[in-house]
Amino acid sequence: MLIEEISVKELLDECVGIKQLLAARYGINLEVDIDDANASITGYRELLRAALNNLIDTSIKHHRGSGRITIAFHQDAARVSIVVSNNCAGIPYEELCDIQDLFCRSGKSFEDEPESMNPNLIGLSIVRDVADMHGGRVGVRSPEGSGSTFSMHLPQRRRVA
Repeated sequence: MLIEEISVKELLDECVGIKQLLAARYGINLEVDIDDANASITGYRELLRAALNNLIDTSIKHHRGSGRITIAFHQDAARVSIVVSNNCAGIPYEELCDIQDLFCRSGKSFEDEPESMNPNLIGLSIVRDVADMHGGRVGVRSPEGSGSTFSMHLPQRRRVA
């Protein structure tokens, strides 16, 4: 695998293109929102693509009805963030607890506890592992009645002159 500089716009557009038919099947419109169309991130392209596709899949799965999902990219001096949010009713508390538990497992894999594996969370497990490999973290917010937001935050990497 090769660490490379990746155009954020190309990465997001590619993933949206892949997921467009699935989203349309559920009556969901996918939108892209990027602070800077020329922005780039440094990392493993295939892994970041897999993580983003899993974030979009999870957002579609938890949407429960037609509406909109926004895939956004924001950056500041410390980090870059890919944020996938929807305008659904939110995730039931029990499922949200399972997701947050997964994100807090600190390197513990489902192989360690196969009986505890929730098959609906395998995609988010991949997102967590990709974020870990890039020195980042993941998160989920889902206030009842206010939609869901899945995010991956990676440290800002500067090119060495």
